[in-house]
Amino acid sequence: MKRVGSIIRLRPEYEERYIILHRNTFPGVLERIRKSNIRNYTIFLREGILFSYYEYTGKDFDADMKAISDPVTKDWWKLTDPMQEPLPARRAGEWWAEMENMFCLQKKASSDTCIQRIGLTAEIIPGREMELKNFLKNFPCELEDSMNKENFQNLNIFMKEGKLYFYYEYTGNDLMHSVLNLSGSEEFAEFQLGLNRLLKPKGRNPWLKMEEVFHTS
Repeated sequence: MKRVGSIIRLRPEYEERYIILHRNTFPGVLERIRKSNIRNYTIFLREGILFSYYEYTGKDFDADMKAISDPVTKDWWKLTDPMQEPLPARRAGEWWAEMENMFCLQKKASSDTCIQRIGLTAEIIPGREMELKNFLKNFPCELEDSMNKENFQNLNIFMKEGKLYFYYEYTGNDLMHSVLNLSGSEEFAEFQLGLNRLLKPKGRNPWLKMEEVFHTS
């Protein structure tokens, strides 16, 4: 499975309209997304930045992406494109700027359909990007079982333009209780402390929560 994280800027004057529009997405657009083998497509918003995450389950990514340029989707883009402002750091041919997936834990904690999706963002201390990459490569494998035990799954961390974007899923009933339980683990606390030392502080927690504005099954 290919996991894709991308970002784009949302023009502030369109924020309310963009959210309303995505809560009433054209059925034809959703069907085309499904036919192009895209699953679990979620868009988050914070401070004018849209962060999208999706999973591609097909065998020909280029062909499936090309097929999305159908008439219904093009009509949708006529509404959404003027609301967005592509980032200068995007690659040639991109509208949304695809990010590097720095970290991925794929193991499922539960097959329960009641899943809470969380999007977070944090700013990297300038000049610490390479150190951060190496740090995430050395993630303690034993922590994955601890995270699954507390109902966390499908953790992905992406990086772009000096920031991290974190997508994960929670399948339990009490997110804060699970966070506290996990934080009580010496191994996790050590990992979290090491990661946070590479991020700009935002009060007590460098991570800022993003608002979910769109999701497909």
